[in-house]
Amino acid sequence: MRFLPLLLSLLVFIGACEKEQGPPVVISDVRVLAPMPGSTMGVGYMSIVNRGEETITVDAVSSPQFEKVEMHETTITDGISRMRRLDHVQIQSGATAVFEAGGKHLMLMGATSDTAPGSPVTLEINHNNGLLIVSATMQARLPAE
Repeated sequence: MRFLPLLLSLLVFIGACEKEQGPPVVISDVRVLAPMPGSTMGVGYMSIVNRGEETITVDAVSSPQFEKVEMHETTITDGISRMRRLDHVQIQSGATAVFEAGGKHLMLMGATSDTAPGSPVTLEINHNNGLLIVSATMQARLPAE
């Protein structure tokens, strides 16, 4: 019986040492580039990490600052660059989807409000397990981006 308190203390200690998992989906490195002067189209980049046990499917992205947001992917085949619209992006358990220049990215079309550099922008990312809302500050876009 005198070992019972020691055993209980040990179990509590082991439980306290377990690593906290955090949210199953993490979005980081969000960059939203403002439309070029005379244009209403911006572009967005980010990383989406799936820390959950199931595959997630991102099937839509929207923003109150733009009429429409589409996921696109740029590929180069035989030296020719092509951009195609993606209906969804699947992210396996433990994997990361990177949205970056020259690859997957967000096309933000039809600016509906102030989209000057420094203005706030919200992205609403819909996936099969819910909705994630991220905020960012609009950044200036260089002519080459």
